[in-house]
Amino acid sequence: MAITDPVMGVGLLLLLGYLGGQLAKKIKLPAVAGYCLMGFLLSPSFLNLIPETLNLELEPIKVLGLSMIAMIIGGELRYETIKKMGKSITIITFIQIFTTIFIVFIGLFYLAGKDLSISLILAAMATATAPAATVAVMKEYKAKGKFSTMLLGVIALDDAVCIMFVGLSIALVKGWIEMGAAFEVMDLAYPAVELFGSIILGIVSGLVLTFCLKYVKERMETIVIILAFVLINSGLAYQFHLSSLLVNLVAGTVVANLFISNTHVLNYLDDIDLPVFVIFFTLAGASLHLEYLIANWFVALIYIITRGIGKILGCYYGAKIAKTDYAVQKYMGWAMLPKAGVSIGLILFVQSRFPGTELAALITAIELSAVTFYEITGPIATRYALAGAGDIKIEQLAKDGHQDLDA
Repeated sequence: MAITDPVMGVGLLLLLGYLGGQLAKKIKLPAVAGYCLMGFLLSPSFLNLIPETLNLELEPIKVLGLSMIAMIIGGELRYETIKKMGKSITIITFIQIFTTIFIVFIGLFYLAGKDLSISLILAAMATATAPAATVAVMKEYKAKGKFSTMLLGVIALDDAVCIMFVGLSIALVKGWIEMGAAFEVMDLAYPAVELFGSIILGIVSGLVLTFCLKYVKERMETIVIILAFVLINSGLAYQFHLSSLLVNLVAGTVVANLFISNTHVLNYLDDIDLPVFVIFFTLAGASLHLEYLIANWFVALIYIITRGIGKILGCYYGAKIAKTDYAVQKYMGWAMLPKAGVSIGLILFVQSRFPGTELAALITAIELSAVTFYEITGPIATRYALAGAGDIKIEQLAKDGHQDLDA
C-alpha cells in the first residue's frame, strides 16, 4: 500500500533507510549504497510504498541534502589547497571531460546507432558527476588526504563546466533541427547566466554569512545560521533559475577562506547531517526507474560502459599529464563515476528546450537509466578509489566500529 502522508513517509524513510545502510555494512558495502537500494525497493518499480507523488512532496529534503553537501565541498576548497592543486585539478577536469564526451559520442553514434543530436547531447551530459554520494562515502569512512582534497576540487569544477557543455550541445542541436538556423542567443545565454549568476550569488551569500558568523559563538547557534543560509541560497537559486549546488559551493568556499578564526566552521554541519543524508539517499533510490533501464537496455548499456571508460581513462591521462601521484592517476576516475543530482537538473533543461519531442523523451529515458545504475554502483566505486589511494583504512575502521557517518 502506497504511503501518501509526508510525515509518515519521512519516518518510514528514516527507519528503513537506516536499516538498509546497516545491512549494507554487514556485506561490506558503503551505507549510502544501502540507503539507495532500500529506496529502490520502496519505489514504484517494486513495492510502491513511496509513490511518485510523495517523492515530489519531499523534494525540499532532497534540495537540503544536496545543498548541504555543496556547502561542505566549498568549505574544503581553501586558498592554500587551490594554490597547491589548482593546476592539477584544472588539467584533470578538462581532459576527463573531453575524453568522456569523445568516447560516449563514438559509442552512441557508431555502436548504438543513435543520431547525431542524441549522441552529442548525451555525450555532454555524461560528464556530470554527483557530489552527494562521493561526500557521503568520504564522511562515512572519515577519508582524509591529498587524493580526497583533489577529488572534491575536480568534482566542483567538473559540474560547473558540464553545465556549459550541455548548453553548447543543445544550441548546436537546435540549429541542426531548424535546418541550419543560426543559434538562438538564449540557447547559449541560459547556461552562461546559470553559471555566472550562481557564482555571483554564492559570493554575495558567502560574504554575508561570514559577517554573520563573526557574531555567533555557540556551536549549535552557528549550525542554525549556516543551515538558514543553505536553505535561503537554495530558495534564491530556484527563484532566479540558478544552480543551488553551485551557489552553496561558492558560498562555502568564500566562508572557508574569509572566516579566519575558524576555517573549518562548516564542518559543524556534521552534527546534523546523518538523518538528512539517510532520507536524501533513500529518496534518491525511490526516484530510480527500473522500467527505463529495461526498455532501453542496449543503448543504456553502451552509454553506461562508455561513460565509465571515458571517466577512468580521462582522469588517468589528465593526472598523468599533470604529473600527480600514481594513486591519483589510478583511482581518480573510479571516484568520478557517481551520477545523480546534477543529471536530473540537466534532464529538466533538455525537456524545457525540446518540449514534447521524441528526442527529449529518449534522452530522459537513457539518462535516467544511467542514473539508476550509477546511483547504486557509484558509492562502491568511490570507496574502492579512496581505499586504493590510501585515504581510508577500511579494515581498521571495521575493527574500531567507526562505520557510521560522522555525527
